[in-house]
Amino acid sequence: MKSTRNLLVAMLVFVTSFAFAQINVGVRAGINFANVNETAALDAITPDFKMISGANLGIVSEVEFGKHFAIQPELSYAQKGFALREGIDFELYNIPLPVGVTVVSKFRYVEMPVLFKGKIGNDKIKAYAIAGPAVGYAVDGQLETHAQAFFDFKLLDTDIDLGAVGYEQFEVSGIAGIGTEIMIPSGKIFFDARYQHGFTELYDIPVFNEKIKNQGMTLSAGYVMSF
Repeated sequence: MKSTRNLLVAMLVFVTSFAFAQINVGVRAGINFANVNETAALDAITPDFKMISGANLGIVSEVEFGKHFAIQPELSYAQKGFALREGIDFELYNIPLPVGVTVVSKFRYVEMPVLFKGKIGNDKIKAYAIAGPAVGYAVDGQLETHAQAFFDFKLLDTDIDLGAVGYEQFEVSGIAGIGTEIMIPSGKIFFDARYQHGFTELYDIPVFNEKIKNQGMTLSAGYVMSF
């Protein structure tokens, strides 16, 4: 009986906190510098995995509890992947790759981060730190091959059947970052840099039997208005 009473009190406090919280809604746009976190064994026996860049777009909601703390749920679109920039001869996603090509793997994700935000500053400008989990789903993938000759030119674009090749489409990751927000009459604008580290093993590289995980940096700017 006592535990039930305590639970009801906690729920009441939680609901009351949201009732008095300041809610902001807006958008965020940026660029994602993506790569994979390879194992030491894979690093020793394969060509280097290189970073690729892609869009990172999101709808942002911020629930402020006072001047120094907020919770920031988001719904985001992000392009992730990696590049192999050395001539190799093996199979990736059941697609044979010839010697002397640059291979770019691109995956498009829909993600839902929930970030906890701490702020310091004044009523005009604040610095903040963010951290929290994210869940994502790989909607599709594409393999691009570029010839390595006197100049770079695209040879082929091939869609990847993620289910058929055993690519894990659901992903759990963690995000941490820092940023600045500037108050304006209609709301506020913000700029941040964030690092994302994937915890899910995504794909088992053929022959080597080693799995890869996503990682990357995002630089973004956005605008939110208060309700």
